[in-house]
Amino acid sequence: MGERTLIIDKNMNNIYIIHMNRYKLKVNIVWLKRKRGGLLKKLKDAGPFIDGSIAKIKRRCGNKNCKCYREGKKHESYYLMYKVKGITKAVYIPVDLEDEVKRWNTEYKKLKEIIREISRINKSIISRYVSEKRLKKGRL
Repeated sequence: MGERTLIIDKNMNNIYIIHMNRYKLKVNIVWLKRKRGGLLKKLKDAGPFIDGSIAKIKRRCGNKNCKCYREGKKHESYYLMYKVKGITKAVYIPVDLEDEVKRWNTEYKKLKEIIREISRINKSIISRYVSEKRLKKGRL
């Protein structure tokens, strides 16, 4: 089967699938609902997630006998940065949890993109509803 490309215009008025670069097939509400159903299944399979950003901070510990104090080689640690009512908060991520928290954060970003795509599809369904209903009745 040929290559398929999904094209969405900026105003979300038209969505096309190009098959084998020869012709355009206008996507209808039924196709959009199927696409949305597939995305909803991905949401069901989601694992643990956490919002925010992970930041690597380099700092001195304050111990006068430590190499960070004597030689200037700072300690690296990771923090989860997030906002509460517009104020940025930070939570220290223990070394044992660094990899796991990074996976949670990656999962959150994937879920956020899926939700954004579902919202785009729903907006497109709403904008097409009346015109497709008229076409089914034979009116333009």
